[in-house]
Amino acid sequence: MTLLDKKFKGAALIMALFVTAIIASVSAGLFSMISTNLENEKNMISEQQAILTTLSLESFTKKYLNNKENRNNIVLAANNFSQKSPINFPLERGNLEANIVDMGQCFNLNSLISISPTGEESANQENLGFFKNLMKSLFIQDQKIEEISPAVIDWLDKDFFPDSYLGVEDDYYKNEKPSRLTSNQFFFDITELRDVKGMTEEIFQKLKPYICVFNSVETKININSLNPFYPNILVALSSNTLSDLEARNILNNKPLGGYSSVSDFLNQQEIKTAFSSKFSKSNLTLETKYFILNTNIKIDDKDFHLKSHIFMLNESPKVIRRKFGEYL
Repeated sequence: MTLLDKKFKGAALIMALFVTAIIASVSAGLFSMISTNLENEKNMISEQQAILTTLSLESFTKKYLNNKENRNNIVLAANNFSQKSPINFPLERGNLEANIVDMGQCFNLNSLISISPTGEESANQENLGFFKNLMKSLFIQDQKIEEISPAVIDWLDKDFFPDSYLGVEDDYYKNEKPSRLTSNQFFFDITELRDVKGMTEEIFQKLKPYICVFNSVETKININSLNPFYPNILVALSSNTLSDLEARNILNNKPLGGYSSVSDFLNQQEIKTAFSSKFSKSNLTLETKYFILNTNIKIDDKDFHLKSHIFMLNESPKVIRRKFGEYL
């Protein structure tokens, strides 16, 4: 064998090894791509199944809420415990847990503004006073309360001018980190409150059990919904004349079947003494119009969390929006 033949065979061997390495690399890449696609497809199928299961549960929930007695049962079942109605049953490849939450015990942040018949917006001073009392009852510093309150109004209203000398609009937030703009519309989610000037994570976590957002400026507190474990709504309704302990005692002594009228609640001696504001008397109700269906579905090794917001529109339950994931 000549030297040229040996060199040719050596080059052919190197080329063969190089081609083999390329084929192995491409094969590994294709295998990884196929595995990723299969995993993505599996996740997509699981998510679709979770959505379809939630839609089925929504249909059941709407039928259940269509009955006024059932709505009252959700409120009264949580008279001294959690404001939840638990649902739990197995699925073919997992499990479903759900609960219907009565939202009659929280303060609607969007009610902090008033909208005139001509569309003009302004701060709702009575609701703003209640919001301040709520923060005060949670031992939030006065300086922070006076900083947050006007900032929330400017976050909500459509104009670009501070509502008061303590208010802030885009010029302030543009210089913040991260830079942002005011929403100039209703809150869509309570977590947006974190972006408002003066809000800290500590304050947000204190407010979180007591606040909610509806797509309206209405706020009605269902006195039969109030939970003894979260007495600060009642404390704030009393303009902070009730202590936490006094509010808990009042809520713990609610009639087993709930109050039959708002007057029965207001005629209690402790309430007569403590309730003086127009807000306290005019924004009480015995019926909840807003519910949230929380659905937690586990399929294979995947977890899905969905919130269905259900509003009673002319005595008929309507799903007005859905949210994936839990509040953080």
